[in-house]
Amino acid sequence: MKNNFLNTVHFEQEVLVFEDYHIFKDLDQLNNYPFSSYSSTPDPWDINVWKRHLKEQFILEKNFHYDLLHRSAKASLEKWAEYRNIPISELLTTLEKNKLYEEKSNQTKDDKDYCKMKSESLFNESAIFGVTPDVMTRLSKTYKLQEAPSLYTELAKIEVCDFNSLLRFSKHFGMPYGLMEDRGFDIYLNGDCIFFPFTSISVLNKKIAIYKQDFEWFKVIQTKDLSKIRSMIPQSALISIDSIDNDEAVINYAKNHLTLLLGKLDAFNVSMYVEFQNGSFVPGVWFSDLFNFAYFQMAKALSNNVEVRYCDNCNHIFEVTHKRQRFCPPLPNRKRSSCEMAFNNRLKKEKKLKGEI
Repeated sequence: MKNNFLNTVHFEQEVLVFEDYHIFKDLDQLNNYPFSSYSSTPDPWDINVWKRHLKEQFILEKNFHYDLLHRSAKASLEKWAEYRNIPISELLTTLEKNKLYEEKSNQTKDDKDYCKMKSESLFNESAIFGVTPDVMTRLSKTYKLQEAPSLYTELAKIEVCDFNSLLRFSKHFGMPYGLMEDRGFDIYLNGDCIFFPFTSISVLNKKIAIYKQDFEWFKVIQTKDLSKIRSMIPQSALISIDSIDNDEAVINYAKNHLTLLLGKLDAFNVSMYVEFQNGSFVPGVWFSDLFNFAYFQMAKALSNNVEVRYCDNCNHIFEVTHKRQRFCPPLPNRKRSSCEMAFNNRLKKEKKLKGEI
């Protein structure tokens, strides 16, 4: 492992994880949410504050249409169109039209035309994703980010507009993104804990779509999938490559392109701090959400040129930590690989059906 900043920097954040999460169809479903559960009745102030923040979250998300159009894969957009039950052509037309508003606007609440466009956008849906009410009174679990080396590969398994894959990830790692606010929640959080009670479904799905496309570039680079890289290079970029048949030039294009993607403000963008420990000053980093941490892990993996393999169970890639590894590593607070257990259970069932056991 190289002796560089990414490998030596200090971070000790924890993530708060609840047993279950849920899609709330609209903000009115928060009216009976057990905010301030020590009280006999919900505090209207807490409810209204959350409603206002969640209503504004999509409006204040900058470059939503532009980023979704230009930084996500066609497959993700097709899944979104299927989710909204509209033709892909209609979805693309909306993105093209609304990105023009974003390009000429300062994208603040002061711009009435911009806010009107965002309010009327087909992507501005009322549904939110959050912690289910009945688990809020139960003891939650935490894990340290150092204990989640596979987070960045597991995050890429979430599919756009697929609640089941989002729920599966969130139950193990916590919500990947949202509004970091503990108003109305009777839990004690230190300043380093990551906890998102709620988030806009649209904003979350946008971030999933972009991350999946960025991760795809990481995957094709680390697996040296030259044919896939060639298929991902846009026609407009071919002029910058000496020869599309030159393997080294193709790989270098992919690496340079991913470098540009990691330079985006919503990607590899960490906050620095310094601590004094044992007589020395120690630099540290603070992550604002799990996408932020996943991009950090991706940059670290690229720097170390890690080996990746396809899991024998789920067929997603994982970072190899020992030579005989065939499955994704264990999830936080687990000792065994879930993929390995699922694979072995499936083999047992198949053998049982064949009468071999």
